[in-house]
Amino acid sequence: MYNSFKWIGICLFLSFAAVGQQNFFNVPSSDITPRNRVFFQQQLNFIPNGVQSGSTFCYGLGHNAEIGFNVMGVNYDYQQKFVANHTEQPYNPFFTLNAQKSFQLHEDFKIGLGAQAGFTQVGQGGTYLYGNGVYVNEHTHTKWVSGLYYTTDNYFGPESRNFAEDGALKSLGIQLGVEQNIWEERLLFQADFISGKHSLGEVVIGGAYYMSKHWVLSVGIQIPTFNSQSQPASVFELTFVP
Repeated sequence: MYNSFKWIGICLFLSFAAVGQQNFFNVPSSDITPRNRVFFQQQLNFIPNGVQSGSTFCYGLGHNAEIGFNVMGVNYDYQQKFVANHTEQPYNPFFTLNAQKSFQLHEDFKIGLGAQAGFTQVGQGGTYLYGNGVYVNEHTHTKWVSGLYYTTDNYFGPESRNFAEDGALKSLGIQLGVEQNIWEERLLFQADFISGKHSLGEVVIGGAYYMSKHWVLSVGIQIPTFNSQSQPASVFELTFVP
């Protein structure tokens, strides 16, 4: 019990001192990198006027825990080349630390707690905290993730997360993900959803293909949710899994 509370504290500490861990596309899948192994993921979102990049590195600590870092929100504009935004929320790019810990409550169900937090080049801070419930059905090879997230305006933008327009709940939203094996555990259907009117309020629908034991190519279509600041995009991810 002490170790569980210790890891919750570490996640919260990192989040307030400093996005993503292993994701479907945008929502963390709450998979944990094995001890002394490394995980890497490069995501590119092709929007109408440019490309958005996000990079993630994680290292497994053992005991269902991992730490790592991210470089998020690197934007390349076809007209202005690489563009940084330090004047209007959400700011970018962000350089963050990440931490994640999972707790196996049943053979089919676990809880994942995570944090991503860091700074821009000029010291503007941002935080993303989340807690996921993860259900895996081994018979149907289906995985469901549902959870709550909290994020600061510097990281996601000042718009509501859809629970409330004002007050403390303005920064609290929901996130969902699903994964379904289609063919021999090499071709997977994946989709995820983040609530909110901010720049990450969106649905992404697509799939992942295991090109080899360790390399995965994922492709999806990003669809902004109602009244969100997100943009339509084609999403590509290249992932190294240990």
